[in-house]
Amino acid sequence: MTEYNELGRLLKLRKEKEALIPKVVDKKKKIRAKRKSRKVLLKKWIINITDD
Repeated sequence: MTEYNELGRLLKLRKEKEALIPKVVDKKKKIRAKRKSRKVLLKKWIINITDD
């Protein structure tokens, strides 16, 4: 029974870790998207200024 409990605990820990990973990835993607949008905005802004 103890082996079974250990296995269950390990599986539970693994599931928790796997559940955490997507959140971290999403956060990184959001940060990357924000950076990219800022760069694009800056480029547009610079283009607008040079056009005037």
